[in-house]
Amino acid sequence: MKHVTCAMVLAATVASALPAWGAPQQTRLEEVTPHPAQAAGISLAAAALNVFYFPVRFAVTLVTAEVGGLTGWLTGGDTPSAGSVWGLTDGQPYIKPAVLEGRERLRFGS
Repeated sequence: MKHVTCAMVLAATVASALPAWGAPQQTRLEEVTPHPAQAAGISLAAAALNVFYFPVRFAVTLVTAEVGGLTGWLTGGDTPSAGSVWGLTDGQPYIKPAVLEGRERLRFGS
């Protein structure tokens, strides 16, 4: 009885995984060309957002640069230690229209 139960559980597990085996591995989004007015609106929205995003991003980058330098100095010039701090702000310096369209991800840090 114990072997039958184990076999049934194994069969159910394998059967439930079958739909996943047939699923596409990488789904690609369709490249849709937006209407010119929509593209202009998205570009203007990105520019307006950058008025607020860029100064904040710049300030965070300056603070991170100083903290990374201090970390490197306090660890006796250990470059990987400083690099790990500097990597926290390794991302996009501004918002692009592709981010607002959902084609790219906004990366603030690593």
